[in-house]
Amino acid sequence: MWRIHQLDPDSVSHNITLLLSVAGTTAERVIAGIESTIANAAVLGSTITLDDDEQPRREPAKAIGRWAEPGGLWTLGKGPIGDGITPERTAAALARTPFDLTREVPLRARVFAAGSDGRVPVVLSFHHLAVDDTSWPLLLGSILAGGWTGDPDAAPSTAPEPTSAQLAVDYARTTWAADDVRFPLSGELPATTAEQSWLAPLDEAPGQQLRTDLDPDDLVAFTAFAPSVGGTGNAALVGLIALTVTALTGATDHVLVVPADNRQPGQTPDRVGYCGNIIPIRFTFDPSDTVDAAMRAALASIYASMSHADVDFGTILTALRTSGGRFPVVEILGSVRNSPMRGIPVPDGVSVEYRSISSGIAPYPLTLAIEVADEVSAHLEVDFQLGTGEIIADRAAEVVATLLHRIPTAANQPLAALLDSVKATPTGASR
Repeated sequence: MWRIHQLDPDSVSHNITLLLSVAGTTAERVIAGIESTIANAAVLGSTITLDDDEQPRREPAKAIGRWAEPGGLWTLGKGPIGDGITPERTAAALARTPFDLTREVPLRARVFAAGSDGRVPVVLSFHHLAVDDTSWPLLLGSILAGGWTGDPDAAPSTAPEPTSAQLAVDYARTTWAADDVRFPLSGELPATTAEQSWLAPLDEAPGQQLRTDLDPDDLVAFTAFAPSVGGTGNAALVGLIALTVTALTGATDHVLVVPADNRQPGQTPDRVGYCGNIIPIRFTFDPSDTVDAAMRAALASIYASMSHADVDFGTILTALRTSGGRFPVVEILGSVRNSPMRGIPVPDGVSVEYRSISSGIAPYPLTLAIEVADEVSAHLEVDFQLGTGEIIADRAAEVVATLLHRIPTAANQPLAALLDSVKATPTGASR
């Protein structure tokens, strides 16, 4: 993540900003939780320093908050303070303020005095270097508890041996990095040379986000259906996203990039921070197959790619480049993740409402992310770049909802029939 940050230090695409509304506590208790978490989590209480050989390392740093408005607004970190403006506007401003990781810790916080409803508004803005989806229970749990809940003396486990990097590279060359992979949005092969493809492989751009809740009954039915085709609920949802791309673009052969946890035993969130990986997955669907067979094929592709998840994406890219290969086609990201509040140990009497705040920057032309709050609650976030992704963004949420509803009862139908029915469903129509 540090290497990615260095490519564009002014980018805000890796800012993760949450707006919390907390009942059953006080501003002072939340502040104590933030201060305790920073003091105990090495990743939050440090900046990045480069050694003589340009290798990054963490350097402990002081992060001291202050009352910008005594009793009214407590602030920590650089960026807009929020004087005289709402928590919502403060969160939006922090989401769009880049971090200087060599000079500041990767967390900014704003705690407002409780409103007339007794709820305490809290804005937390992290750099992705410091957190991933596995970080929330420890970090947010400690903040809400008013003090550190982790065990700083936990002994690390021995990490397993990684799979062969060469096997991962060979797999990539025959699947997601093969020469015949097309861009799903246009259906075209890359027009640049292999050398040119590495000059600007990922072009982030201004974007927007659409968000829609998924039907609880459909989510429960789909999760119950997943084992019948050999998958977990989350893996099957990734397969659903892949089918959504096919329904939206007509591409029956495409690559989806999927973020995955790459944390090894003993690598705790408070010491390691971000520990993810990017897993490209090539999906090939035969419209003459049944829906059951299509879902099984999708899951087989997912598990085959995930078997190489302990080889870093950057390692594979380096091998491809040094051997004269091109940067792979990376146009659509699909993600299934837990909500930041899922599994958080909330103290008795405390309740939390939260909202993720967009940075206004989309690193991919189109991102389809399903965020799961619990067994019956999930929502879809569609992030898209202005000028490309909005062509199909409005339709994407409709297609996801329709497939979520229809797949469990369409297992024996031809995939072509399912896709045709999705295409024939007019915008705004019932599923």
